[in-house]
Amino acid sequence: MMKKILGATLSAAMTVGLMTAGVTGTTVFAEDNTADTKEADDKLLDGTDMKIGCVFADLGNTSYVAMGKAMEAEAKDHGAEFILKDTGNDSSTLVDVIENFISSGCNVIIEQNSDPGVTETVNQEAIDAGIIILSFDNEMENASASYLASNYDLGYQIGTMCADWANGEFEDGACQIGLLNASSYDFILERVKGIKAALEEKDPNCEIVIESDAVTTTDGLEAAENFLQAYPELNGVVGINDSVVLGAYEAFKAADRIGDDVGLFACDGSLEGLEAVAEGSIHRGTVSLHLNDVGKQMIDDGITLVNGGTLESTTNYFPLEAVTKDNVQDFIDELN
Repeated sequence: MMKKILGATLSAAMTVGLMTAGVTGTTVFAEDNTADTKEADDKLLDGTDMKIGCVFADLGNTSYVAMGKAMEAEAKDHGAEFILKDTGNDSSTLVDVIENFISSGCNVIIEQNSDPGVTETVNQEAIDAGIIILSFDNEMENASASYLASNYDLGYQIGTMCADWANGEFEDGACQIGLLNASSYDFILERVKGIKAALEEKDPNCEIVIESDAVTTTDGLEAAENFLQAYPELNGVVGINDSVVLGAYEAFKAADRIGDDVGLFACDGSLEGLEAVAEGSIHRGTVSLHLNDVGKQMIDDGITLVNGGTLESTTNYFPLEAVTKDNVQDFIDELN
């Protein structure tokens, strides 16, 4: 299976291939692969009788739902069982989920954990039991590998798309926008720094006039409704993911704010977000993180580690690609 490889740098992350553990170098599934190498790969990816537990912060994020489905299919392809849970953004629930994964006999635990201090003890229990811990969206010291965004760079791409649009739409780029944040997460704060830096650098006349926290589509809808009550002529929203901005999209449509002077920008590259961009709507841009490929790689890497293999990199950054109506169909085709 061809995959987008995740490397320790963003440039490496854009290379197409498969990170293969326990084999020297990076193996690409191409015609010149030797039979011996493929046999070694097959053994490392044999997940027969393995159980993989994965816990996300909130499955209200549509990108995580799609990612979970891709992970389940990948696990099944390799003979492994996959269990997906969420915590509702509750750290104490995360501890309970990990404890249940341990007691149910999981070989691998993949966790989205914004507060590693809370789970340090239970994660150590898992490690002592021989369970592989993989960290999604954060770099944890006691994880065998971490898979995360360069959040400042990701935010910078969101801000750049907004600035490019505003500079083309308004005289001197002058406009007013809202920001959907999630200020309790340190990695999101880095993303927001990148958004603000890009706007300040590329369009200083694009002003963030209102801000609110939002982590689900419903949150984004309610926040944007409040934005529009305070600023009926608001020119758009920059948000921390597709899920919250899709909620904002519904609020703007309900308020009949769907003209050329409105633009919404986000990230994740969820199918729903991509489809909204493809409509040529006010949802004008997102940043694809290739999360389905990231999820598949975590499954493969977890199985490889259980089988005694090693990974080329323990810190892996998501590939980042800006998506607008001009290239969105390519990304939709990739998910279908």
